[in-house]
Amino acid sequence: MNNATSKSTTLPAAVMWDLDGTLINSEPYWGESERALLDRAGGTWTPDIAAQLQGSSLAFVANFMIQAGVKDMGAEDIAHFMVEFVYKKEVERLPWLPGVYDLITAVRDAGIPQIIVTSSPEKMARNVKEQAPEGAFMAYVCDNDDVPHKPSPEPYLLAARTMGVDIKDCLIFEDSVPGLTAAAASGASWVSVTGYSSIDARERGLASQFVRDYEGLGIDDIARFFAHKG
Repeated sequence: MNNATSKSTTLPAAVMWDLDGTLINSEPYWGESERALLDRAGGTWTPDIAAQLQGSSLAFVANFMIQAGVKDMGAEDIAHFMVEFVYKKEVERLPWLPGVYDLITAVRDAGIPQIIVTSSPEKMARNVKEQAPEGAFMAYVCDNDDVPHKPSPEPYLLAARTMGVDIKDCLIFEDSVPGLTAAAASGASWVSVTGYSSIDARERGLASQFVRDYEGLGIDDIARFFAHKG
C-alpha cells in the first residue's frame, strides 16, 4: 500500500462511508434476522429477499416483513428485534471488509476527516465508530437523524454540513442501489463497493469506478477516486 502522495495530489476534504456492505459485511447478520422472523411466522426466507432489502431503511424492511407473513408483530417490534439481533453479533465480532481497517487508518493519518453515513440505528453506527482505529471517524449520520433516507442525498448533505465541508469536495464509498443513487445525486465523487453487493452497479449506470474490497489501497487511490466523478 502506498500512503505517500505528491505535492500536486488533490485529496478530498472528507471521506464518507456507508456502513453495511461498505465498511463491514453485516448483510449475513441481517439475513439471519430476517430468516428468524419468517421462520417463526411460518414463512420462507430466500437469498433473493436479502438482495431485495439490501440498503433499505429499517422501516421499509419491517413493512416488507409484515407483507411477507410476520403478522404477530408491528413494524416497530420487528425493527427492534432485527436491530438487537444484529447488534449483539456485531459487538461480538465486527466483520470489517478486507483492507478497510488499514485504509481508514491511512486516511486518518493523512488528516482527512471521515464520517459514517448509514440507515442503521445510532447504537450500531456508534459501535463501529468505537471499534474503528482511534480518531478515524469524526461522527456519523444514522437512522435517528431527522432527514429523508437514501436514495435521497440528504444524509450525505447533512454529513457535509456536520463536518463543515462542501459536498463537492467529498468522496463517498457505497454499495447498495439506494446508497449509490444518493451518492450520485449528492454532488460528491463516489465509488461502488462490489465485493458483498448483489447488484450490478455498472449495468444500472449507478457508478463508473469500482472496488471489490480495499486490499492494497492507499492515499494515492483516494486521490484518484476523488478526481473522477462517479
